Amino acid sequence: MLLEIKNVFKQVTEPSGEIITVSHAEHLMLDKGGQMLLTGPSGSGKTTLLHMIAGLLSPSGGEIYFDGTRIDNMPEKERDLWRARNIGYVFQKLNLIEALTAEENILLAGYFAGGNMAELKKRAAMLLERVGLANKKDTLPGKLSIGEQQRIAVVRAVINKPVLLLADEPTASLDAENSRIVLGLLRGLCSENGTALILSTHDESVKEQFDEWFDIKGGRFITHEHH
Repeated sequence: MLLEIKNVFKQVTEPSGEIITVSHAEHLMLDKGGQMLLTGPSGSGKTTLLHMIAGLLSPSGGEIYFDGTRIDNMPEKERDLWRARNIGYVFQKLNLIEALTAEENILLAGYFAGGNMAELKKRAAMLLERVGLANKKDTLPGKLSIGEQQRIAVVRAVINKPVLLLADEPTASLDAENSRIVLGLLRGLCSENGTALILSTHDESVKEQFDEWFDIKGGRFITHEHH
């Protein structure tokens, strides 16, 4: 078991003083190398849950275990190091640094994780070739199409061979063809490296590419399977 979530929730206080629950997962488990789809409308708690799994946001209650180690109550510095070594993240807003080239954006993630720069450059070149952007390595993000930027974000997320990749609405701003390409890359790269994947979406068509998924309904997760 790679990931186990036990009654994790996040609450916020409204200006009126009312406390509301913005995300709640009673019990969620993911095997090593497993792939899970989170579905639900905007505002249903998908991004909040991914942020809690990544240690970017502390839950209001509950427990999160990663490979047997509890991570939700880790000291911040320790959790930052754990994240750099274990988690890849494709953010809903890509967060590419405009002043850096495509290659530099990718290598920066490896640098923060303490990787060997020579090895990282070789891996970046291989991955850029794989996603069809080897000729764009010296291009600034602003000169890339949205689909190309998303592929760079995917490469950045897998450069460190993470144990778990979190992808937050990675196809939200893409047309059907680019959505198909990006989903194929995410799932393929994860399978090849034994990386587990949690992908969130509100796109109904994405469901057909997964064997099971979890709909967020009223803060709960319901497993679906199609055959």
